[in-house]
Amino acid sequence: MKTPIVRSYVRSKVPRLRWNSDLHNSFVQAVEQLGGEHRATPKMVLQLMDVRGLTISHVKSHLQMYRSMKLEESMQGKNI
Repeated sequence: MKTPIVRSYVRSKVPRLRWNSDLHNSFVQAVEQLGGEHRATPKMVLQLMDVRGLTISHVKSHLQMYRSMKLEESMQGKNI
Protein backbone atom coordinates (compact mmCIF):
# COMPACT_ATOMS: atom_id res chain seq x y z
CA MET A 1 0.00 0.00 0.00
CA LYS A 2 1.37 3.42 -0.97
CA THR A 3 1.86 6.14 1.60
CA PRO A 4 -0.11 9.25 0.60
CA ILE A 5 1.95 12.31 -0.28
CA VAL A 6 0.96 15.33 1.79
CA ARG A 7 2.07 18.81 0.79
CA SER A 8 3.51 20.88 3.59
CA TYR A 9 1.72 24.07 4.60
CA VAL A 10 3.35 27.22 3.25
CA ARG A 11 2.19 30.38 4.97
CA SER A 12 1.35 33.28 2.68
CA LYS A 13 3.76 36.21 2.57
CA VAL A 14 0.80 38.62 2.43
CA PRO A 15 -0.01 39.97 5.90
CA ARG A 16 -3.45 38.99 7.22
CA LEU A 17 -6.14 41.60 6.75
CA ARG A 18 -9.12 42.05 9.06
CA TRP A 19 -12.18 42.89 6.94
CA ASN A 20 -14.14 45.33 9.11
CA SER A 21 -17.70 46.33 8.14
CA ASP A 22 -16.60 49.54 6.37
CA LEU A 23 -14.05 47.68 4.26
CA HIS A 24 -16.54 44.92 3.47
CA ASN A 25 -19.23 47.45 2.51
CA SER A 26 -16.77 49.15 0.17
CA PHE A 27 -16.00 45.72 -1.32
CA VAL A 28 -19.70 44.88 -1.81
CA GLN A 29 -20.32 48.28 -3.41
CA ALA A 30 -17.45 47.71 -5.86
CA VAL A 31 -18.69 44.20 -6.69
CA GLU A 32 -22.22 45.51 -7.36
CA GLN A 33 -20.83 48.33 -9.52
CA LEU A 34 -19.09 45.70 -11.64
CA GLY A 35 -22.29 43.71 -12.19
CA GLY A 36 -22.26 41.21 -9.33
CA GLU A 37 -19.98 38.59 -7.84
CA HIS A 38 -19.68 36.55 -11.04
CA ARG A 39 -18.71 39.47 -13.28
CA ALA A 40 -16.39 41.21 -10.82
CA THR A 41 -12.68 40.49 -11.04
CA PRO A 42 -10.22 40.97 -8.16
CA LYS A 43 -8.23 43.52 -10.18
CA MET A 44 -11.27 45.67 -10.98
CA VAL A 45 -12.60 45.45 -7.40
CA LEU A 46 -9.19 46.51 -6.08
CA GLN A 47 -9.10 49.49 -8.45
CA LEU A 48 -12.62 50.62 -7.51
CA MET A 49 -12.01 50.24 -3.78
CA ASP A 50 -8.76 52.27 -3.93
CA VAL A 51 -7.71 51.36 -0.37
CA ARG A 52 -4.09 51.87 0.66
CA GLY A 53 -2.41 48.64 1.75
CA LEU A 54 -5.05 46.40 0.19
CA THR A 55 -3.55 43.87 -2.23
CA ILE A 56 -4.99 41.81 -5.05
CA SER A 57 -4.41 38.72 -2.89
CA HIS A 58 -6.62 40.14 -0.15
CA VAL A 59 -9.38 40.93 -2.65
CA LYS A 60 -9.00 37.59 -4.45
CA SER A 61 -9.47 35.65 -1.23
CA HIS A 62 -12.39 37.80 -0.05
CA LEU A 63 -14.14 37.55 -3.43
CA GLN A 64 -13.77 33.78 -3.34
CA MET A 65 -15.36 33.62 0.13
CA TYR A 66 -18.06 36.10 -0.90
CA ARG A 67 -18.97 34.01 -3.95
CA SER A 68 -19.21 30.80 -1.92
CA MET A 69 -21.33 32.58 0.72
CA LYS A 70 -23.71 33.85 -1.99
CA LEU A 71 -23.90 30.38 -3.55
CA GLU A 72 -24.69 28.84 -0.17
CA GLU A 73 -27.41 31.46 0.43
CA SER A 74 -29.02 30.72 -2.93
CA MET A 75 -28.90 26.96 -2.30
CA GLN A 76 -30.60 27.40 1.09
CA GLY A 77 -33.29 29.55 -0.53
CA LYS A 78 -34.08 26.75 -3.00
CA ASN A 79 -34.34 24.14 -0.23
CA ILE A 80 -37.22 25.89 1.50
